[in-house]
Amino acid sequence: MVCDGAKPSCAAKISQAVEAGIFGYQMYKNGQQFYAGDGLVVKGVDANVETVGRLGREGMRETNREIIAMMPGKI
Repeated sequence: MVCDGAKPSCAAKISQAVEAGIFGYQMYKNGQQFYAGDGLVVKGVDANVETVGRLGREGMRETNREIIAMMPGKI
């Protein structure tokens, strides 16, 4: 999910994030989980936070530049 600073679409993105959190909680309650090797999932909470943080910090750097360039009035 990409945040582009557009207020109406940000509200929809927040709604989807809340829904994903509820889904994760329901999975937990039912004894279900994702396992290391399922996509970007790795073993351990701290390692997962680091992996996703790296994706946002490093992997999205150029995407952020492109989003800013594409926004009306920024070109």
